[in-house]
Amino acid sequence: MLQLVCSNLELGMGVAVEFAWCLHYVVCSCVNNALLISQGIMSTLVLLLLELASMVSKAVADGLELLICPVLRCLSNLLAEEMEGCNMQVQDERLLVALFTFMQYFLNHHLFIVQECLWLLNNLTADEPFFCSAMLTLDLIPALLQLLPCSRMVALLVLTVLCNIAEKGCAYCQQLHQKAVLSSLISILTLSDAEVAGQCLELLHLLFLHWPEAAADFFTQAGLQALEQHQHHPELQERVRALMNLATQPTAASPCSLVSSAAVPSSLP
Repeated sequence: MLQLVCSNLELGMGVAVEFAWCLHYVVCSCVNNALLISQGIMSTLVLLLLELASMVSKAVADGLELLICPVLRCLSNLLAEEMEGCNMQVQDERLLVALFTFMQYFLNHHLFIVQECLWLLNNLTADEPFFCSAMLTLDLIPALLQLLPCSRMVALLVLTVLCNIAEKGCAYCQQLHQKAVLSSLISILTLSDAEVAGQCLELLHLLFLHWPEAAADFFTQAGLQALEQHQHHPELQERVRALMNLATQPTAASPCSLVSSAAVPSSLP
């Protein structure tokens, strides 16, 4: 199946699509994913996505979304297995570039591809500092933030990926702050529903916890007014109150607050 999915894409796209979905169903069945992983299926899928991104970049993209979708799902589901050997097979910064190539190209006509890419990005960044660091060093955060207004589901996935990065600690939160994350969060918080707002509050909590300077900046950028819109929502009011209390407290020093931005390593651990 892998051979048929990966070979002669321009000549046999229909065959590749059919067998990619077959492979997806095999992975979903969880019959023996450990064997698939041990045989290097994930590195093969990464190389296939890199080839597909190259075809998109060359505008040879007619119908490619039909193949990209099951390949992304295969890789996402295998990553969710959390088996030994998974992370090493996918640790390639070019994979992130491929995902953003897909999202940029298919954004206007095939939003489902954007969602599939973000779901894979979520699994890549969930417990893996390598990809969180790469997101920052490759300067992909601005492109990620631009996706926030696309749809409710896209916003939720983008915020989840940002939370994954922020969870890694103060150096990551400092760089997120420098990437102007706060202005985007205030905008989405002003317009969003309860679920998106809740995820936004989670991200703000992580930023304020690890990089308190972000809290001071947030409240000088009309963040308080954005929070007030949700202060009476039963599911959000406690988290809103906790964040609003920070407005009246002096900024505390975080573990890395004495490190100048120039001294923060461009490649995070």
